[in-house]
Amino acid sequence: MSRADVLRTGAGRRPHPLWSLGLLRSELLTTVRRWRTLALLGVLAAVPVLVGIAVRIETRGGGTVGGNGEGPAFITQITNNGLFLVFTALAATLPFFLPMAVGVVAGDAIAGEAGAGTLRYLLVAPAGRTRLLLVKYATVLAFCLLATLVVTVSALLVGALLFPMGELTTISGTRIGLAEGLGRALLIALVVAASLVGVAALGLFVSTLTNSGIAAMATTVGLLITVQIVDQIPQLHALQPYLFPHYWLSFADLMRDPVYWDDLMNNLGLQALYAAVFGSAAWARFTAKDINA
Repeated sequence: MSRADVLRTGAGRRPHPLWSLGLLRSELLTTVRRWRTLALLGVLAAVPVLVGIAVRIETRGGGTVGGNGEGPAFITQITNNGLFLVFTALAATLPFFLPMAVGVVAGDAIAGEAGAGTLRYLLVAPAGRTRLLLVKYATVLAFCLLATLVVTVSALLVGALLFPMGELTTISGTRIGLAEGLGRALLIALVVAASLVGVAALGLFVSTLTNSGIAAMATTVGLLITVQIVDQIPQLHALQPYLFPHYWLSFADLMRDPVYWDDLMNNLGLQALYAAVFGSAAWARFTAKDINA
């Protein structure tokens, strides 16, 4: 069912929960089918491939990679176990590529519809602005999970093809089986996806402030870069624990035995706070937005 079919079905009557699911389904399909989205997912899938090939070439003659602390986390362990390519790829993409992709999708969520003139037609159906905003946010969150899984699956396949797989050594020095390692890799992927919740809410809020999808996407990515820079300035250490990317790399604590939960919980709590604050701000702005402007 296309978006137009959903609108025609819902027009003229009270919204039904199944109609809302139909709208969500159409939004998901519309988002995933865009060439821009496919290009972003393609870039994300290519990162583990490039990292894996680079490590393979660098270590082909018995050399080492990342021995001086250079490169993403876990990169020195890839040659011992291909599963570490998953952790390395997530560490490489989380600071910029993943949040940039989410920022592009979130920034275009409302502003893109307004700029294309389709927002008013979406609101003709009896969804209401609140329900439509929730559908848009749910779509962005689904993209967060999809983008993270694309990186994870790509890294897992490349790691299995280029490097040995088997038992792996945790950061704490203990050894765990491959099945448990795969379970931790999946858990890490879920934590990384949850780490993007704050960016998604911020991008959605920015998207309600303008009718230009390009402006909303550029603003969201610009804010992301600015916050990342601020998070690296030592003089601003008192502010940094409140910045949404500050605890992003805490997912590495899931590779400890036992797991360190403090920073992980701080990260998830901070993402929930950003989602609540900017989600509320997006709702307040969108419900008062003049869609005819």
